[in-house]
Amino acid sequence: MKKFLVVVAAIIAVMGLGIGSASAADNSLKAGTFGFNVGFGESALGEPNVVMISGKYFIQNDLALIAGFGAQASSGDVSSDFFGISVGVRKYLKVSDFAPFVGGKLSYEKEKRDLDGIDRKVIDVSAVLGAEYFLHKQFSIEGSVGLGFGSVDNRAPNSDYTYVGTRTVGVSANFYF
Repeated sequence: MKKFLVVVAAIIAVMGLGIGSASAADNSLKAGTFGFNVGFGESALGEPNVVMISGKYFIQNDLALIAGFGAQASSGDVSSDFFGISVGVRKYLKVSDFAPFVGGKLSYEKEKRDLDGIDRKVIDVSAVLGAEYFLHKQFSIEGSVGLGFGSVDNRAPNSDYTYVGTRTVGVSANFYF
């Protein structure tokens, strides 16, 4: 349901901005540009529907620094909390309407769920591969996948471990200004 709402919001934003393709010389992938990213994806351990909000700052036309934050709290029968922060870098392979990229990020996540007794902290280093497609000069949609290595401090049940694995990072919308 949450993914559906993001898609609807993205469609409404595109309709409000005017539909049309940005040209390679006219999109927002330029040095000094700021970007704002909102989307749903998975946590480092594969928990679905985690909302992360990130910002981008382009230090070159094809290179951006990224910082992100996510928090979620639920109460009632399924009480849970999620907190995550991340920093990274992204290199665009092509600066055009369809802009593929590679990147890396370092994430810290903390998750606690009362229903199944989960209480864990994760430090994750990931390589990310994806692409943005510009629907307007200042709006794009993005999809990405990743390969990560991490360390889990599992307080409940008490079992610390490390992992290496693929993950679906998610689908999101980018707004540039």
